Amino acid sequence: MIGRKVKIIGSVVIILIVSVILMNVFSNMKKEPPRNEKEIAKVYVKTQKVAYSNIAPIFSEGGRLGSQNKVDLMSEVQGKILATQLNLKKGERFKKGDLLIRIFDEEAQNNLMASKSRFMNVLANSLPDIKIDFPENYDKWLQFFQAIKISENIPELVDFSSDKEKTFLASRNILNDYYLIKSAEIRLGKYSIYAPFSGSFTDVYFEVGSIANPGGRIATIIQTDKLELEIPVKVENIEFLKIGDNVNIESNNHIIRGKILRIADFVSPETQSVSVFIALYPNDDSMLFEGMYLHANFKGKMLNDVMEMPRNAVLNDNQVFVVEKGKLNQKEIKVLKVNEKTLLFSGLNEGDELVVEPLINPRIGMNVEILK
Repeated sequence: MIGRKVKIIGSVVIILIVSVILMNVFSNMKKEPPRNEKEIAKVYVKTQKVAYSNIAPIFSEGGRLGSQNKVDLMSEVQGKILATQLNLKKGERFKKGDLLIRIFDEEAQNNLMASKSRFMNVLANSLPDIKIDFPENYDKWLQFFQAIKISENIPELVDFSSDKEKTFLASRNILNDYYLIKSAEIRLGKYSIYAPFSGSFTDVYFEVGSIANPGGRIATIIQTDKLELEIPVKVENIEFLKIGDNVNIESNNHIIRGKILRIADFVSPETQSVSVFIALYPNDDSMLFEGMYLHANFKGKMLNDVMEMPRNAVLNDNQVFVVEKGKLNQKEIKVLKVNEKTLLFSGLNEGDELVVEPLINPRIGMNVEILK
């Protein structure tokens, strides 16, 4: 019995051993399923080979149009403002030489003629003495006396050289009266104000019939055939401009020629910009008025060995990406001019593959492929 049990147990052990061996054999023969490798997504970038050239930067700024000449008309005398052929009204146009303002001057004219009459009387009484004491100059004084007209400006005084003659003229008040008449003639001319240029009234402060007082502002006029555009330009762009540069002005789908007249040498505290003044040379069909807002396209001085690229492809003001052997690398550039959407730079090697578009989560060393 015992021997039979031993045989049975041994048979079971052998069967188990054989089963384990066979299971290991079949297990080793089973092929492992292939592993799915994680596919790496390709990153495509847009690049441009670095190639330098000479570029004149172009930028645009806007400003207000105004007259090159704007004058306040002020009265230097007192009197009633009289009507002229022009209406003393805002917007009234005039031509050079037109009588703009006339102030009542009859009293001043009469006083001037009275002064001339007194002067002629004194001179007439002095001519006999001049003939005796200064015979060499008598003919000149006689011609001077005969040339005096009450309604005309007094002629130039006779030249005298000797102290004796000067003393004689001074003792008769001839010199004093003569220069009082000259002064009155100048003052009489201030009762009429003539247009120094062609233009129009922009403001009128006194109307016909009002009383003008010395120092009072009567009206403001502008010259309408000479206009200039004042453009506030950023400080960093001023270095690219100079007086005499040509400028293109945009107005109602027309391009008008302009030229830089002057550049301010100070910065506006409000805008932190420098005013540039441009003279306009409009065409016959150009409609230009003071106060219009226009845009000027500036072409600055030439920059040598530079390249233009989009601003949004630049990091931290001067960092860019380049592609080297299929990987991203970061380099520093020298920015020479910043425009609205682009900038001009140098500092890279010619032939470098410059990334010219903004990247999402870029990393130095990232594998990339250049878009063809």
